[in-house]
Amino acid sequence: MKQLLYVLGLLVIAGTISGCQKDNNDSNQTNLSCPAGTTFYNNACYTGAGGYVQPATYNYQNGFYADTYSGTSSLRVVNGAKMTEFFKFGMGVCDRAGGYNGGQSSCQAYVGGSMDMIIQFPPNGGNSLLATFVAQPRYNPYFNYSAQLPSGWGALGIALGYVTGVFLPDPKQYNGVYRNPLQLELAVSAINNSAGFSANGYGDYWSGLNRTKITIEVAQGKIQDNQFSFIFKVGDVPAAQGSFTRCQRQNCGL
Repeated sequence: MKQLLYVLGLLVIAGTISGCQKDNNDSNQTNLSCPAGTTFYNNACYTGAGGYVQPATYNYQNGFYADTYSGTSSLRVVNGAKMTEFFKFGMGVCDRAGGYNGGQSSCQAYVGGSMDMIIQFPPNGGNSLLATFVAQPRYNPYFNYSAQLPSGWGALGIALGYVTGVFLPDPKQYNGVYRNPLQLELAVSAINNSAGFSANGYGDYWSGLNRTKITIEVAQGKIQDNQFSFIFKVGDVPAAQGSFTRCQRQNCGL
């Protein structure tokens, strides 16, 4: 019991540290970082249950965020079809069933929901960045539901399974990985006579977008700035756009 109380105490302290704000201009500071979903405390990373993960590293120091809800940055969808593709095949958060996907299981709930997009640069500057995407479906304060139904062939496979004991997979079901948050390391190159930069890579190896180009393009802006506009592209097609703002929390609150 004492060990449990000690772990809980660590988590409370860690949450307090993570929530503290620092000077907005942190371009000359080095921030210890932890993987998304873990908590920074005493130079190490812990799970939500208090389990030790790894020492905090110096991989990323300059962090910027964009979201749909805070008002201190901006992020908006400009191509619903492309964002649906990203949410379904890139993150695996929606439209996974072969037949019907309704409510918060539908990609439309994510296109109309909330999203965070975070980029972090290594201390030496500019050849790569870590992009983190966090998506939440649209929330109704009165009523929410999720519904998933198999396709006709999938239902037949289930019926045959009950009779024969051999369940056939639904051929229309999406079986890629679920990644929320999704983290991608993107290569960075200068554009517009070095006035801006473009970060490019591909989707998660185990996802349906593992051969699709993912781009964050900043026409004018540098990592020394506190804010700059961007375009998010899926397969070279603009899907969202907005404005990044420098993070004010340890590891951008991840």
